Amino acid sequence: MKVLDAHTHLSGSGAHENTEGIVHCLEACEVDKAFVFAPLVDVHSWQLVDEHLNDIRAHNDYCADICSGAPDRLLAFCVLNPAPGLGNGSLDVAVDLMIEEAKRCYHDLGMRGVKMVPDGWYPYDPPVIRLYEALADLGMYVAFHSGIFLDGHAGRFCRPVFYEAVHQVPELRAQLAHLSWPWVDECIATLGMETIFYGNDTSKWQLKADLSFGPPDDWQLKSWELALDSLPHTMFFYASDVFWPCTPERYREQFLQPQLGLFEVAATNGHIAEEGSGKRAKMREEIFFDNCYAHWQAAVREPQQPRAAKQPVLTPRARAHTHDKPKRRPIAQQRGESGS
Repeated sequence: MKVLDAHTHLSGSGAHENTEGIVHCLEACEVDKAFVFAPLVDVHSWQLVDEHLNDIRAHNDYCADICSGAPDRLLAFCVLNPAPGLGNGSLDVAVDLMIEEAKRCYHDLGMRGVKMVPDGWYPYDPPVIRLYEALADLGMYVAFHSGIFLDGHAGRFCRPVFYEAVHQVPELRAQLAHLSWPWVDECIATLGMETIFYGNDTSKWQLKADLSFGPPDDWQLKSWELALDSLPHTMFFYASDVFWPCTPERYREQFLQPQLGLFEVAATNGHIAEEGSGKRAKMREEIFFDNCYAHWQAAVREPQQPRAAKQPVLTPRARAHTHDKPKRRPIAQQRGESGS
């Protein structure tokens, strides 16, 4: 079975990650390709100022360098953040700066993917639409954070319905991360608009969603079931949300195997495809590879050519994060009892 992991993060130079380690993990777990996001800047968007623009550029350089060692397997994503603080309080200026950075990442760094995390700006803000237009013109694919955060950042900018604005740029292709948990129902409704606009022509769908862990344990299976029962399964794909570096054992046990299990149970409970059938096998391969790769290819007109750095790229402001799922508290603790 071919597998594409549609959501992985670099942690930055301080994490001692490298191309060889990432590829080794993917090979050991039989994962063919991965979207690799540049490190995020460890500063809240409302605290960003113009000096942080150099960090954004360095992080994108770092990602291109890592992915240049295996361009057939590691698909490089720059991070763009049109936070008004980068433009001395002006969203218009910040958008102009991000359009300039997108062009640099495309032409100079050879990157074809973009990760965006709304925080201090909304996906429907009129100036941001200009950025979408520039990305579509370049032929770049976008991964949006959608849903609540688990690290204290503000999730109020990331509700799935806000991404309806991408329909103002019909050529844009994007994914919503984490099925937008806790707004799973709203995400499903938003994605359902794709079939209203474009019917079953999946090549024209602008939004799909990755099923990376956002929901806590008790919500994961229900989220999968709601997604597969409500919409065509071709709208969804596998993603881990792993932060590199990661051992093969941890990747397999914490990310890949649990997601495979959730798929199997959701498909069985929904009576979508019988166990052991060719239909089940085809559906599995589509969710774990084909759906995502087809969406990527619909956006990207030229193959990526990530550029190797001439010297090591330092990322002192990178946000390293394990992104471990929150632990469920024992019932006794939930009730305020001693638990002993």
